[in-house]
Amino acid sequence: MMPLLGAALTRFVEQQDLYNETYGLFQNHDLRPRAFPVQPEVDKRISLSPELEYLYSHYEMVDAQAEGTLKMKSAAVEIGDAALLFFVAPEHLHRQQLGFRWVGLQEPYEESASWSPNHMVIANVNDDPIIVDTEAPDSPVYVAFEGGEPKRIAASLANFFNALSILIEAARSLAGEVKDEETYETKPEYLSEVEPKLEKLLGQEHTKHLFEYLSL
Repeated sequence: MMPLLGAALTRFVEQQDLYNETYGLFQNHDLRPRAFPVQPEVDKRISLSPELEYLYSHYEMVDAQAEGTLKMKSAAVEIGDAALLFFVAPEHLHRQQLGFRWVGLQEPYEESASWSPNHMVIANVNDDPIIVDTEAPDSPVYVAFEGGEPKRIAASLANFFNALSILIEAARSLAGEVKDEETYETKPEYLSEVEPKLEKLLGQEHTKHLFEYLSL
């Protein structure tokens, strides 16, 4: 049992569900706790960190539209009208690494010389990756924006999910309307609500990288 990560995921699911009940745009397309832990189905070329092992064994990425299709199954996470994150299901993690760790047009794919084999893409926003370092303690989280170098946004997977909870809860308090309708700038009242909490949790530099990545 991982108490910090377990608590962070419980908090995240609570905020996700509260948001989706009132403002959510997607049905049966979310991250849900499993009734009992399972052994995640992962390609043999993929190595999970202990934290990712916990996430995938205790939580399911539900995607009703992907069932029975070739579509990559993922959970959609809304941060108001500001950002939409897709968390890929463990059985599709290998496909999620294509173009990052593995390159080429068909099997056998080649390992990219410029990508760390410890860096695993677990989610994305607009095809920009959210990355976990599977070798470092606590599974730190990085993002890469528009093909740039990965930048750290959280010292642990637990902190990352706590950060998402902060962002979703504040979006819910604004009825999901985080962006100004006319300028599409992030509303100042949203930033003033989340920035101090995120800086306390993540630190100033990591918060800055998160805001850049989410275009907040």
